[in-house]
Amino acid sequence: MSHRSIIIKTGHGPGTAVAVLTVGLVVVGIVFLVLGGALYLGEQPSNQHALSSVPARSVQTADRAAKN
Repeated sequence: MSHRSIIIKTGHGPGTAVAVLTVGLVVVGIVFLVLGGALYLGEQPSNQHALSSVPARSVQTADRAAKN
């Protein structure tokens, strides 16, 4: 009884595995870009994009309170 690899038995070679892996990675990359873009665009009002860190926002809030 001869022992044969499952890759040879199914007829799919290493090229197919590389192609499937590449397509999978591209799909995952696109999903991350879409979700990341949606999170970034929906995160803050447009007037706070320049001061996105917590200390910067707290300083901005304190400055506004001091002016009033």
